[in-house]
Amino acid sequence: MKKKDDKPVSPAANANQTAVIEVQLLPDEKVAFFDAREKNSATDEELNARYAKGEIRIVTESARYSLAGILSMLQEEVEVEGEGVEPGTTEPRYKLDPEYQRRHRWSDERKSRLIESFLMNVPVPPVFLYERDLARFEVMDGRQRLTALSDFYDDKFSLCGLEYWADLEGRTYSNIPKKVRDGIDRRYISSIILLKETASSDEQAALLKKIVFERLNSGGVELSSQETRNAIYNGPLNKLCMSLSENQTFRRLWGIPSGMAANDMPDDELLESGDVSTLIGRRMFEKMEDVELVLRFFAYRQISSFRAGLNKISEFLDRFLFKGNSFESHVLVSYRELFESSIEFLFSALGSDAFTAIGQSQRPTKIVYDPIMYVSNDMAVRSKYAELVSSKEILKEELVAAYATHAQLFSGRKTNYSDTQARNQVIRAAFLKAISRI
Repeated sequence: MKKKDDKPVSPAANANQTAVIEVQLLPDEKVAFFDAREKNSATDEELNARYAKGEIRIVTESARYSLAGILSMLQEEVEVEGEGVEPGTTEPRYKLDPEYQRRHRWSDERKSRLIESFLMNVPVPPVFLYERDLARFEVMDGRQRLTALSDFYDDKFSLCGLEYWADLEGRTYSNIPKKVRDGIDRRYISSIILLKETASSDEQAALLKKIVFERLNSGGVELSSQETRNAIYNGPLNKLCMSLSENQTFRRLWGIPSGMAANDMPDDELLESGDVSTLIGRRMFEKMEDVELVLRFFAYRQISSFRAGLNKISEFLDRFLFKGNSFESHVLVSYRELFESSIEFLFSALGSDAFTAIGQSQRPTKIVYDPIMYVSNDMAVRSKYAELVSSKEILKEELVAAYATHAQLFSGRKTNYSDTQARNQVIRAAFLKAISRI
């Protein structure tokens, strides 16, 4: 018999006492996470020994490159060496991978202002290179500057928007006056090179590159976590996340524009038209938040192993991506199918409201996205996709009730481990109730 003072306990309050919900992981998918809550302490003697040993110490050298040689420098190819590489295979000596840095692209006006700076001998920040192998480099910071210089010497744009050399408007490199051209050719751009011997392992190299990239990036706009991650941890899993971020249904659910017209429309015109959603979506695209969302889906499958919850989400994603880039190809193939089928199911079942706390908000949020994508891959739910789509109103009713009952839990302010588990429980319970009603 129920006691008089018995009260129902919410999942949020009972998260530490109830079983953790875990989706079934794929073979070879499991990642070992460090406990982000642990803080190591060391004695002065240990710290001195670490410093003398050279731990976390960057080894660099400086170089200068003539502007006149930038175009040929970036076009130079070197033979690729290693096992399984066909003889004669080449790659650029200086890698400027399209996905290596941020998605922001310099306009012709900004490129022109850079050229004007060199004309006036205004100091330009150095580019930062990483020596990935002997005399082979990746451009960590400065891709836009090097690309602008290369395009200028290749006559790919005409000067425009100049402030002090306005008389050169409309000119390309080939048709500016000879003395002016000679003056530019005499200029140099400096570089700082992070040498290969800086790190003793791939993991240490990734850590040091991350430190350098975050602290020395001179792009003028603060990098998002995913922009840094994309530069430092680029690999098979990262490329998969980039590819899946282009999924049109996924973009539609987050309001990320896919048409060039929407992408090119000025911010003030979007605001005047009242299309704030497109403006928010474009900002997400520029900061690569769409790529991070795909990564979150894969990483969140193992959230039960990361006791810091979402409080240390950046560290969680960093660690997962670094390890995930070494996954066997069959894991990545399965990842693609899991992501695409989950997105299509949720859109078919819930439409544009899939990632919103239905009845509580109108914008998609990560705090809803995480658990609903997670629970969608619970085998008890995946096996009922067709039935849930055909009875979508029942599923929506259960989710509306869940969001209303646990509004605070889905407000976005609760990010502890117990909160993530509580949200998983609430969403799973809603799905299972819907399934029992079908």
